[in-house]
Amino acid sequence: MKRAILFALCLVCLCPAAWAADLDFAVAPQTIDIHAFYNGTTLHVTGAVPEGCQVLARFIGAPKDVVLKQKGKVFGLLWMNRDTLHFGNVPNVCLIATSAPEKALGQAEADLGLAGLAKSFSIEPATADQDMLRAEFLLLKNQEGLYRQRVDAVKLGQPSGGATPFTADVAVPSRLSPGGYVVEIYAVKDGRIAAQSSRAVEARLSGAPAFLADLAFNHGALYGVLASVIAILGGLGIGLVFQSKGAH
Repeated sequence: MKRAILFALCLVCLCPAAWAADLDFAVAPQTIDIHAFYNGTTLHVTGAVPEGCQVLARFIGAPKDVVLKQKGKVFGLLWMNRDTLHFGNVPNVCLIATSAPEKALGQAEADLGLAGLAKSFSIEPATADQDMLRAEFLLLKNQEGLYRQRVDAVKLGQPSGGATPFTADVAVPSRLSPGGYVVEIYAVKDGRIAAQSSRAVEARLSGAPAFLADLAFNHGALYGVLASVIAILGGLGIGLVFQSKGAH
């Protein structure tokens, strides 16, 4: 019995996952409504980590495959689409906020930051310049506002009772797609992950976008008729406007 208790205590001390139950945090809102006037939102994250730890927070989507065209010069004159590139294991969104600079987070940041995320991408063809394509992909996603890493974006409070409270505001872009996402919180000490936990966040269409999506996917015939009617009415309206101004 004593050996079993000692073994359990050793697991708690040595295994970071055993700390996860002590790492509690809350996210608001847990559901993001993408309505007609949606222009991005902010996730408010509050919680506590073991005293002496820094915090790395990630808002990340599910991995998927992405196909892109690589442009290049043909005959040294014209820019055209040349090679087809296949990126695998790519989340559509990855927003990172930390409580300290990269150097203070050590190997944990190297693994969990954008550079570490890019290393997990698979790229085909294998003969392509992998490092260059990973850097260009990160730049593209950063310009779209879908990949971002902010230093000192997590605020730490005063330690109390062996725990340090923290708050983080994660700005979610307007280009967010409907689907399931995860907010991940990592407590980092001496460059290693001391504890971690996650919460699910759902992004869903609401209002007019949800109505149009339902028509398009579940009532295709009606959607086609309405689209045709709107196009005809729009054409008639434009015709009346120009007719009222007279011919030139």
